[in-house]
Amino acid sequence: MPPITNAPFVDVAARRYGVSAADLTPMVGGHVTHVYSFTKDSTDCVLRITPPNEEIDLPAMRAILPWMRFLAEGGASVAAPVLSQSGNLIELIEQDGQTYIAVAFERAPGVRGEELTFDQWNDALFARLGQVAGKMHALAKTYVPPSADLKRPEWNAAVNCYHPPEEELPPSEAIVAEKQARLFEIVQTLPKDEDSYGMIHADLHGGNFFVDVVTNTITVFDFDDCAYGWFAMDIAMSVFDMLVLYPGADREAFTVRFLRSYLQGYRTENAISASWLGQLPHFLKLLEIGVYVEVRPYHDPADTESWVGRFMANRKFRIEHDIPYIDIDFAHLSHQ
Repeated sequence: MPPITNAPFVDVAARRYGVSAADLTPMVGGHVTHVYSFTKDSTDCVLRITPPNEEIDLPAMRAILPWMRFLAEGGASVAAPVLSQSGNLIELIEQDGQTYIAVAFERAPGVRGEELTFDQWNDALFARLGQVAGKMHALAKTYVPPSADLKRPEWNAAVNCYHPPEEELPPSEAIVAEKQARLFEIVQTLPKDEDSYGMIHADLHGGNFFVDVVTNTITVFDFDDCAYGWFAMDIAMSVFDMLVLYPGADREAFTVRFLRSYLQGYRTENAISASWLGQLPHFLKLLEIGVYVEVRPYHDPADTESWVGRFMANRKFRIEHDIPYIDIDFAHLSHQ
């Protein structure tokens, strides 16, 4: 949707953040949200205005934004929410009996991680990605929501890649459904102590962070799926995503290289034990099944070039026959 520049709600939203509509520069946004850039106090910012839409989960936004601000104030590399002139994280704008939602963030440098060509990735960036995740997990151990009603759900009480929308799979997918149910049972037996379980991003892939290759900076955004889960889930997501992007055939060797650098960065901020690295195959398989379940109804079998096409190739067979997403000794990496 092209951003509107001359509507009254745009001017009101701009003034709520201490600028005028003339100070806003339209940006490419989503299908619904109007997105603008602006500069305030020498800080580049992004203003997002969501028109009335019953799909917008305002209570979820009220819970997510304090978490993001907590991370930013703690030094995590995330897109920091910007307070309005009234000190609010969210501004509600009434116009013609309808409510528009305005939020603002500091603008992150670089491009989305998924937009990098693979030769732009290197060990230093892998380590930086691990460091960013480790910092968020370390901060999660001390996070207390502002109030009980602003607490995010558990990972399996929300919709995410690990826990896709609950829909009845057709009989042809009965084995896949059985494998998924069994994995749910297995991971639910894992401990949930403060060193292993807390607020996670839950969708930490290359579409949800910016990379500035000049400054070796990674900035995380889009916390819509954040939930309480095992920290190893975010690590598994990074492994999963990198293997989706990786164009080479030596996937096992690349995974070892990636994780060595990633963990080197991660451990500068947070500890992760060999036993938790040993759980990565379970989380990777849960992700594999979750993504399969989500994209299966829309996949065109003739598509072999997109990441979906590459992912779906032989995927059902691999799930049904318990073939690891990637077959390496994750726990052993802890000692390398």
